[in-house]
Amino acid sequence: MKGAWLAAALALPLVGLAAGVALQETGAKGASEWRIPVAGYDPRDPLRGRYITFRYVWTVSGPAHLCRNAGCDLCLEEGGTHVRAVAKGDSCPARVDPVTSRIALTYAPEFGTDGQPLAAMSRIFVSEASAPRLEKQLQAGPMVMRARLTRDGRLINDALEPGRRE
Repeated sequence: MKGAWLAAALALPLVGLAAGVALQETGAKGASEWRIPVAGYDPRDPLRGRYITFRYVWTVSGPAHLCRNAGCDLCLEEGGTHVRAVAKGDSCPARVDPVTSRIALTYAPEFGTDGQPLAAMSRIFVSEASAPRLEKQLQAGPMVMRARLTRDGRLINDALEPGRRE
């Protein structure tokens, strides 16, 4: 009897892990793929680990003030180079929820266009071996983020890739 309880106790974490993976994969099924321009961001944080932090290079329109306190959604447009700020829950063909996408929205005069000071920062986990190379490429630019946008508005960063020079 003790053996059955022990086996069940040891199997429970594996079942939970498998269920979590299955849930993530189900949510990502049918996601649309986007290539979004990104730029480097140096947080001067020596404890950032294997994450590369970057800024989405979006032309911003719409009332960016809605995004204070995570009160907005973003609509991807024009192949991922343009984003429109909309009220939380408004419908749009390619809606991004910044909260579930783990996008940090901040305001600074040097970001955005047409008086829309919106900066969107995110990060991606990379292998220790590729991190220095990707960090240098990101600082040299241009780079794009290959990402998937799920139906529920979650933007999943998949890979950093070299972008086209103009």
